[in-house]
Amino acid sequence: MSGPALLELDNISKHYGNIIALTGVTTLVNAGEVTCVLGDNGAGKSTFIKIIAGAHRQSGGV
Repeated sequence: MSGPALLELDNISKHYGNIIALTGVTTLVNAGEVTCVLGDNGAGKSTFIKIIAGAHRQSGGV
């Protein structure tokens, strides 16, 4: 059983100049859930985690 939302992202994007690192990322993580981030090399996993951690600001979304 899941608890309340701990993390909710809607349409997150991150650009480095003309390079698009992330686009259209939406997710919801509830208390008590186990979540993993999978993807190919260069898919934006580290950028995604850094946005969640507050080390990077997203270019768009909430």
